[in-house]
Amino acid sequence: MLAAGGSLGAALAAPQVERLRGTIERVEADAVTIRTRAGTVETVRLGSGTRVGQLVPASLDQVKDGSFIGTAAKAGAKPGDPPVALEVLIFPEAMRGAGEGHYPWDRLPDGAGPVETSMTNGTVKAPEVETSMTNGTVGGGGTGASGGRTLTVSYKGQSLAVAVPPGTPVVMLEPADRAVLVPGAKVFAAAVRDGDTLDARSISVGKDGLTPPM
Repeated sequence: MLAAGGSLGAALAAPQVERLRGTIERVEADAVTIRTRAGTVETVRLGSGTRVGQLVPASLDQVKDGSFIGTAAKAGAKPGDPPVALEVLIFPEAMRGAGEGHYPWDRLPDGAGPVETSMTNGTVKAPEVETSMTNGTVGGGGTGASGGRTLTVSYKGQSLAVAVPPGTPVVMLEPADRAVLVPGAKVFAAAVRDGDTLDARSISVGKDGLTPPM
């Protein structure tokens, strides 16, 4: 058994990783304040190990055999169908291996296309779906019947085919410094929460107003 306040308590209080999506409202020497997609405001501390990157538009043609990518995907329409990509991120060679694997991700806006609608005046909120994230090396694939591509992504001795429909957002991550962290910039941040404190592991900024799609 474990004594109260011992290792069990420490395990229960282990820091949690959170993914924040939103717009920078304020920048300080060692922190940024983000208004999240959900409307909350979070201050994230920047440390010496915080990785800053810039996301730039790319195309599926830039994804080659051997590229290291990440892709958030939703389940296929029918059992047995490959997962369908909602975005593709091309990593720089220096980040090969980052986050490698296949694991649950967050609820993301579903870019599935047109749906039946009615008229309502108000704030638009896109429908969201549960997603998975796959980070790995592209090795093979093919052209889909609808003009998209199927990518075979290999990770940790396994592989997964992912369907990438036409129009799927594709971005490339480039190294950057903190000069890209400015009010109004759209960001995706991974941070560790410990109580009321958020410490950024990484912050990716969309270039020229681009909204990070992951």
